[in-house]
Amino acid sequence: MDITILCKVVDNFGDIGVVFRLARALDDVKNQFGNINLRIVVDNLKSFAMLVPEIDELKEHQKYRDWEIFQWDSDVCYDAFEKNPPQVILECFQCGRPDWLEKLLFETKVPNVVNIFMIDYLTGEDYAESFHCLQSLTRSSRVKKVNFMPGFTNKTGGLILDSAFMNSLQKATDVNCESVSYNKELEVVFFSYSRDLVPVVKAFESFEQRSEKKLKVLLAKGAGFDSFIDSWTECGKKIALEELDFIPQEEWDYLLCKTPLLFIRGEDSLARACLAGNPFVWLAYPQSEDYQLVKVGALLNQMKPFFSEEMFCIVEKCWNIYNGTDGDLESAVLEFLLNYENLKDGFEKFASNLKKNGDLAFHLMTFILKTCMIE
Repeated sequence: MDITILCKVVDNFGDIGVVFRLARALDDVKNQFGNINLRIVVDNLKSFAMLVPEIDELKEHQKYRDWEIFQWDSDVCYDAFEKNPPQVILECFQCGRPDWLEKLLFETKVPNVVNIFMIDYLTGEDYAESFHCLQSLTRSSRVKKVNFMPGFTNKTGGLILDSAFMNSLQKATDVNCESVSYNKELEVVFFSYSRDLVPVVKAFESFEQRSEKKLKVLLAKGAGFDSFIDSWTECGKKIALEELDFIPQEEWDYLLCKTPLLFIRGEDSLARACLAGNPFVWLAYPQSEDYQLVKVGALLNQMKPFFSEEMFCIVEKCWNIYNGTDGDLESAVLEFLLNYENLKDGFEKFASNLKKNGDLAFHLMTFILKTCMIE
């Protein structure tokens, strides 16, 4: 089966990160569904190359693994896809379609029926269940379109449980079980958008003063890197800090799985944090009219059944203030930090429940085959 994945990079590495993970997960299920021929069309090869050094950002058409990689608007695309028409298209994150593909689908008209699956953004909102597997119309009866929603319940497509991530999770679990539980240093992965982080840094300092642990921040590259450095400097550089180099996706997965406390952002890192089962604070992508708070609230509602009332209130307060509601951010973060060991049980139960929903790639391939058989 030929599957073409479309991706426009909007959020640095988030979009292409999910697509790369999805492609690897589809490779994982080949033995169950037969040969899958993958073609990936992306508008930012530079970001892709950061994740996968073997990718040449200047090469408009190339091979990696058994996949074909195309630059979004390359002249080679039309001829390549006209010669070998697409069967299944995964249109990721409302990215639209390149002009050459629109022409191929609706003007040249490919000889076969083409099924487009709209892979939407991850959300805990109710519409994820309502929209999942919902069909919509196109300009041609030979081009079918249907939604496929990632999500946190068994009425959605679930999350990607690729073998590389699951191996990282098991490795981290084994290492943490062997480590000394009374370690005097608490490592925190910090990955943020650009914003004032002085209250967070002050909370880190207060945590050291009120606990028996030293805190060490593992600062990831990205939009919020300079913001944290500026805030840390303004506060006198009192806490330990390690600036992380940009690392491949599998190494990032392992870091998230083994580090006991996470401050993360974006979609792919959010999904990995949810599955890792370690306490984390999520910064959603800032949106107009503070719509990010709706997304934060929806995810919190999914998590609530797995926490005691007291522990959930701590998470809810910290997340909401961190994402823009009024309140004392320093106090909320400090309370989260001081209770992170007690919070772990709830995060672990939530992670365990998510894994029971199964692998998005498996669910997607099952749905694709069912849809194509109907055709």
